[in-house]
Amino acid sequence: MPKNLDSKYMSLALRLAKKGEGMTSPNPLVGAVLVKRGKILGKGYHKKAGLPHAEIEALLDAEKQNYNLKGSTLYVTLEPCCHTGKRTPPCVNAIVERGISRVVLGTLDLNPKVKGKGVKILREKKLEIKIGVLEEKCREINEGFFKYINTGIPFVILKLAATLDGKIATFTGDSKWIGSEIQRKYAHKLRKKVDAVVVGVETVLRDNPQLTVRLSTKSSHHPTPVVLDSRLRIPLESQLLQIHKSPIIATIMADPKKIEELEKRGARVLITDMDENGHVDLSKLLKKLGEMEITNILVEGGSKVAASFLTKSLVDKIVFFYAPKIIGADGISMIAELGIAKVREAFLIRKIKLKAIGEEFLVEGYSCRVKSYE
Repeated sequence: MPKNLDSKYMSLALRLAKKGEGMTSPNPLVGAVLVKRGKILGKGYHKKAGLPHAEIEALLDAEKQNYNLKGSTLYVTLEPCCHTGKRTPPCVNAIVERGISRVVLGTLDLNPKVKGKGVKILREKKLEIKIGVLEEKCREINEGFFKYINTGIPFVILKLAATLDGKIATFTGDSKWIGSEIQRKYAHKLRKKVDAVVVGVETVLRDNPQLTVRLSTKSSHHPTPVVLDSRLRIPLESQLLQIHKSPIIATIMADPKKIEELEKRGARVLITDMDENGHVDLSKLLKKLGEMEITNILVEGGSKVAASFLTKSLVDKIVFFYAPKIIGADGISMIAELGIAKVREAFLIRKIKLKAIGEEFLVEGYSCRVKSYE
């Protein structure tokens, strides 16, 4: 099949995969399209952990319409699984049984249980295999899954919104609203994609945030709030305790009475080790979150929390919004002190992307201090 048609159908599979954002964790996002002689026979995506995988959804969609699948081509964003998971059987068996003759993959699955093994089985069954169509995009949608499956630790995105001179609040602490409604909507789309949102207790005390996904389209997914609260200062009347079923409060001070009151409100209190500054040990916390099958997190605030994650080399990706405003030197910087004495010690960001959002702009990139998870 011509290269441009392979890209066309893989683009459709990618769009389908993204429909599962926020719902499939700890599984990856996957989309699939079944094609025969230029006709789309079936489409599918992985909708939720425990439900059929994308390949099976596409096969079932085609079979509902009584199509003959023999000799068809399956486009799938991620290598089909070849092992029996906790809830689902291997997809390679179903692909072979249906008589599909060609499989086009966006990327190999970097899960050690799968990597290359699914392809090997399909080739042994004489199917034609093509790998790497729109590979960069297919890997990007599952960057969090790839880190988690190889390390057991969540993928960390640091999100900040600032003025052009890098301030997140005035000297009085006023920060509403630095960004526009368009920017805030974009930020809520980011929340929809992750399992958890991390903030410091100072943000809760100052802003009393809801930490929900608020979009015009209905979303059934709200990320789990994780509050860094070394001394358990979070007010019991905080909005996030009222709204969310099981927010996580990370602390080093185990006040039994406060813990009991928080747990009555459905909160999960995680007691972690103390770091060298007397705060929650973030490395240990991330390990605990990974054990809870939280695969990716969005760190939202504030400046001290951002600095803590950076200095411990725990940030995988940055997402910075800049509004066309200037506050001045007496404003609060978007990132607190990092102790950098030389320019050569500065944190470097790679693979930078710039995007205009109305009159504001977005900067995305990856930390050079975090290794690849491939």
